[in-house]
Amino acid sequence: MKTPAHLSRFLCLALALAWMQGAQASTVFWGSQFNDLLFDSNGQPLDTSYTFEIGSFGSFVPTYQNVDQWEANWKVFDAAFDPDANGWNAVEQFFVGTVDHNSLGGSDSPDANPGDIFAQGEQAYLWVFNSKSIVPSSEWALVADTSSIGNSGDQWLFPDPADPPGTSYDWQLGDADQAIIGGVNNIQGDGTFTSTPGTYSLQTAVVPEPGSALLLMLSAAAFLTRRTIRRLSPKIMA
Repeated sequence: MKTPAHLSRFLCLALALAWMQGAQASTVFWGSQFNDLLFDSNGQPLDTSYTFEIGSFGSFVPTYQNVDQWEANWKVFDAAFDPDANGWNAVEQFFVGTVDHNSLGGSDSPDANPGDIFAQGEQAYLWVFNSKSIVPSSEWALVADTSSIGNSGDQWLFPDPADPPGTSYDWQLGDADQAIIGGVNNIQGDGTFTSTPGTYSLQTAVVPEPGSALLLMLSAAAFLTRRTIRRLSPKIMA
């Protein structure tokens, strides 16, 4: 039985469109140095229980006060973990990944949701964790590279999906300059640390329980208010 010519053309067109939708636009290389300084909140080298994810929160802005909302808004672009040979090597203390940003703005990583879109200009983050559950044993670091100044690689911003094939970007931990929780490149963010190394590329912190971060901020604000009142009281009485 012969296939009608118009049906053959339709099938070819459908296959071509399917290929174009998943076509590579650019490649992102991301990771750390070999034998890097990667520590947990106790100042111990990170072990095999940790996972490294790069991704985006879209329009959501992650803060220390809304950690309980992070996972619901997080879009995974790629992940590195043990024992993936091209992922997280706990023995030699480095992580590495390679992922394509396709022409529709999606990711070709098996760890990404095929429906997630990473629009041009979205801020990319590195989320390091041993568990995403908010429990006392969980440790996280959420870091980003928000400026191209002094970078050895590219700023962590999602590129244009219309980039020509062969375009590549390099997102390196050494260029990160912001820590929402944990620490990066000797910049300490929020979180609880038992021991902080003198020098580090990344350090995780104990995850705050829901509401505890806000409670700490309110307590600090109340303390500062009381100090201000005490300092002003003698002047008012005078």
